[in-house]
Amino acid sequence: MPRRAFARAVAALALAGVLAAAPAFPQELDPKDLENRVDYAYFTEDVGTLRNLIREARTTFAKGSPDAVAHYALGFAHYRLGAVLAAKEPSAAAAAMSKCIDELDEAIEADPQSAEAQALQGACLGQLAALRTISAMVNGPRSASRLEKALKLAPQNPRVVLLEALAVYAKPKAFGGDKAGALTKLRRATELFDEAAALSELALPGWGHADAQAALGRSLLEAGDTLGARNALERALILAPEFAAARRLLAQIGAAR
Repeated sequence: MPRRAFARAVAALALAGVLAAAPAFPQELDPKDLENRVDYAYFTEDVGTLRNLIREARTTFAKGSPDAVAHYALGFAHYRLGAVLAAKEPSAAAAAMSKCIDELDEAIEADPQSAEAQALQGACLGQLAALRTISAMVNGPRSASRLEKALKLAPQNPRVVLLEALAVYAKPKAFGGDKAGALTKLRRATELFDEAAALSELALPGWGHADAQAALGRSLLEAGDTLGARNALERALILAPEFAAARRLLAQIGAAR
């Protein structure tokens, strides 16, 4: 083989090795862009767009080999879809949460030490337990176990703290629910998000800051702290001006004056 042809063959083999070692997340769909688009659709409560994004992601992933990041992204999209559907279409919401759990099973299998995947699956299990009460005896403890493991893995992760706080807030008192305790945890989550704000544009996943402020606002409103609730909700809307649920709560405060 001529020397130049041999050099080209060696270079091609080296490039193939680099590509084989690259992350499996397809280049056609940037994970940060997907997260941002899913978040926007969630904040605007756009079910159609959320479903389209899930289909787009699945089509793109089919071109490659989905890894933990890809499965987490799909799980997150299903989680957001289920949250929007929960009030009006509980059956469809439960189906979305089930798909979230399935995707995160794959993410956890690929990376068992991912606190993000453990916590998000815990949240989806908790939501499924609430939506399908017949499954609560199984999914409730599974949710608690996932969240507990996530906290052990990453006790200072703002999303982990937020999701655990939301789980405590949503549980009935007889099953460990604690509104006052949840409020304390939500305050801590907002502090952690504030501390991480300088890095949030680089982090993946990076969602949750506006969610934490909105959840804190709701909790403060229920506790009778109208001024604190207003401040938290206004902060949520600074972070995500299109956040429909936060805007409704803020309007509720205004109407009560």
